[in-house]
Amino acid sequence: MATTDSAQRSGELARTKIIEVAFEHFARHGYKGSSLARIAADAEISQSGLLHHFRTKQALLQAVLATRDLRDMAVTGTGLDELSAMDFDTLLSFFEDVVRHNVTNRPMIRLAHLAAAEADGPDHPAYEWVTGRQRFLRSLIEAALERDIAAGAVRPDIDPRAMTSLLIATMDGLESQWLLEADLDTVESFTYFTAWLRASVEPAG
Repeated sequence: MATTDSAQRSGELARTKIIEVAFEHFARHGYKGSSLARIAADAEISQSGLLHHFRTKQALLQAVLATRDLRDMAVTGTGLDELSAMDFDTLLSFFEDVVRHNVTNRPMIRLAHLAAAEADGPDHPAYEWVTGRQRFLRSLIEAALERDIAAGAVRPDIDPRAMTSLLIATMDGLESQWLLEADLDTVESFTYFTAWLRASVEPAG
């Protein structure tokens, strides 16, 4: 029993180390530019040992992206049910917290943007992650706006779909600029934008 537990712990540690190393490789080189052989070497494991834990490079990338999502949720401390029930104002505050967190983890942002840039069709292993993330964000923001319009907390002439596109484009665009210009203050720029957004959707009177 002790031997089995020890082997299991050893396997979990090896898997964790592989994911950490792969995270850095995929964030730096993208999926296409990363090599299982180099990842295995940096993780101090044989390539056959790596393939014991992740049978393909595709499976490894998907594990890395899943780990990224789990870290995001852990940092914000917000569950999906709580997130889905937020009004638009609270959702903007949540996104402001996310932006503050993201500037402390450049590789995580680079990974997301490289995955999005490469995943140009269903044959790419990150395609479902990229499109699923986009659909989730859109539905989250649109639903919050629609609820607030119905409750009278947001102007009735606001177009939820257009406003959602604008918000997502701003978040993604600021991150893209920041990856090119590390001294760009994305937190200040985003909070300036959300202040404008709050004023823009506020009902008259």
